[in-house]
Parts: sequence; C-alpha cells; structure tokens
Amino acid sequence: MTDLFTPPRFFKNVPFTRHTDRSIGWLELFYDLVYVATFIQIGNFLSDNLTLLGFGQFLVLVTIVWWAWTGETFYQNRYFVDDLIHRALVFVQIFAIASIGLSVSKAFGELYVQFTLAYVITRLMLVLMYLRSSKVHPESRAFSRGYVYGFSIGIAIWLGSLLLPAEIHWVGWLVGITFELCVPLMPKMRALARNWPVDIPHITERFGIFTIIVLGESFVKILDDSQGTAIGAPQFIFSIFGFIVLFSLWWLYFSDTAEKLVNFSSYRTSFPWVYGHLPLATSLIAFGVAAKKLYASTLKYPADPATPEYRLLYTAAIVLFLLALAAIDYGLDADEAREELIHVVGAVLTAIFGLVAVGASPAMYVGVVAVIMATQVGYSIYRERNEEPDSAHH
Repeated sequence: MTDLFTPPRFFKNVPFTRHTDRSIGWLELFYDLVYVATFIQIGNFLSDNLTLLGFGQFLVLVTIVWWAWTGETFYQNRYFVDDLIHRALVFVQIFAIASIGLSVSKAFGELYVQFTLAYVITRLMLVLMYLRSSKVHPESRAFSRGYVYGFSIGIAIWLGSLLLPAEIHWVGWLVGITFELCVPLMPKMRALARNWPVDIPHITERFGIFTIIVLGESFVKILDDSQGTAIGAPQFIFSIFGFIVLFSLWWLYFSDTAEKLVNFSSYRTSFPWVYGHLPLATSLIAFGVAAKKLYASTLKYPADPATPEYRLLYTAAIVLFLLALAAIDYGLDADEAREELIHVVGAVLTAIFGLVAVGASPAMYVGVVAVIMATQVGYSIYRERNEEPDSAHH
C-alpha cells in the first residue's frame, strides 16, 4: 500500500531494449476514460456541424484534447510518483478536462472563455508536476525545467487569446497549441530526453489502451443512436459491411502495430510514431460519427444514394486512419516500407471511390470500402504466416 504522505518516488527508465515490467495504474486508466468522455462530446460537435468549417473546428478540438492527454501520459511514464499532492494535481486536471467536455459544443462561440481557461488549468497542473520533479529529482532538473518553461509560454499564449476579438480567438489557440507541439521537438529538449528515455513497453500499452477505448466509443455511438430500431435487409447488409470495416480497423492496428516497440532513441522513428497517433485518434472519432449517420440514412431511404457529407466524412475517416497507420508503421520500422505502402494504396483507393461514388447507396459504398480494408487485413495475415517459418528458423 502506497503511503500517500511520503515524498514522490521517481525512477529513471531503462533503454527500450529492456522491459521494466511496469503495469498501468488505476489512476491512469481513470484518466483515460475522462478524456474519452470528452472525445464523445467532440464527436457530437462534428455530428451537429457537418460542414467544411465544422470539420476544421473538429480537428482543432481533437488536437487540443489529444495533446493534453499526451503531455500527462509522457510525464507519468518518465516519473513514477503517487503521493497525495500528485493525485490532487491529477484530479484537478480531470476536473478541467471535464470542463472542456462541457464547453465543446460552444467552444467557438459563447463558451470560448470557459474552454480556454479549462485548458489553461489542465496545462498548469502539468507545469506544476514538472516543477515538483525539478526540485525532487535534481538529476533531470534541466529536462523538467525545459517543459516548465516551454509549456508556461504555451499557457501565456492561450491566455493572450482571450484578448483577441471573440470571432478570432481560435487563432490564439492555434498559435498556442502549435508552439506546445513543437516543444518536445526542439533540439535541446531532444538532447535532454535521451538522458531520460521513456519506458517503451509502458508508453506503447498506454497508447494502445487509449486507441482501443476511442475505437470502442465509435461502436457505442452507433448502438446508442440506433437503439430501438428494427433491422431490415438494407440495415443488415449495411451492418455486415460496416462490421468488416470496424474489425479491419481493429485488426490493422492491434494485431500487428500495437505489439511492436518503437525505438525512442531515434527521432526518425519516434516522431512519426507519437504524432501519428493524433490523426489516428481523429480518424476513429470521425469514423464513429460517419458510420452513425450512414446507418441512420438506411432507416429512412435505404435505396437512395448516400448523403454526400456522410459519404465524404466516412471517406475522410478511413483515409486519415490508413495514412496515420502508415506513419506509425514507419516509426516502427523505417527500413521496411511494404506495410506503409499497402496502407497508402488503400487510402488512395478509398479516396478515389469516395469521391466518385455519387450514386452508391450507403450499403454499396460501405461494401466497397470493406473490400479495400479486408484486403489489407488479408495481406497482413499472409505476411505474418510467411514470416513465421523464418522466425522459427532463426
């Protein structure tokens, strides 16, 4: 049992070639669930604003919330601390994220101040965590203070956005979040990070769990909106194809990609792996919204062509997922491009069909996408089976 009143406990992680056998804590899992609840609200925002502008605003919201999650996740990966003060900081952070979730629907309108301040509080808690680390763990003081200074500047930019006219406050958000995204990429921070490497198995599992929760949320969204509806032949056919796509999304990430460990000592591999998870999460949220909308259209007009905005959103979600997966796979094996090339080809085919399938019904459209996705799963199975004898031989 951890003594909540003892000083923070820190440890320096070992290189990626060794496993620390560290398990994910209950507080981390609870933390993830709160974020996913906020992503549900962002998905609802997209569902209510299916325009080009609405999609752009959706991208901004996802980036902001994903980055907040990523910052805390990497902190808890590098510094193992579980005292009363740390838990209090995390709980304040959770409260702030919940406030972001409550503000999403009007974040670009009358609740922009509330949204901005909630995000500022989230980042302020992280700054305080790094500030504590710099005092308690002097060996990594330069590293911790680098994030304290970098994220503090980000907070100042966010607060400065409140001085802008209401209709362009989001410009300040973009400047602030762009600056924060660049902090870990600065040469000095990259050099300091080599002395305090991440726990690779732990961070891989954290990103994997977060991804599967977001994917599951997409499934829940479809069921929730379809509750109490009768399933006829058009809905059944659409559902079969839709499940093939859903299972393919799971298979392509979790049956191969999620099992591999990325080399964080190399910027060439770690950058596409970490930042590739941003468009991956974005695509899964958009996929849930698009699948829900397309299924609902089969209930009213099953034989009519798929509504253009729903078809294009579904297309964009699949294309974004495949391109993100290609980036992540590149981060796992930068010297082998077969897997990435297959995903890029799948993304191109999906994009072309999504643009030209003007007269396709929802079931027909999703059916073709299912074939494209299932083909990639088939290739993945084929490649794994062909590699097994080689692995056994060596």
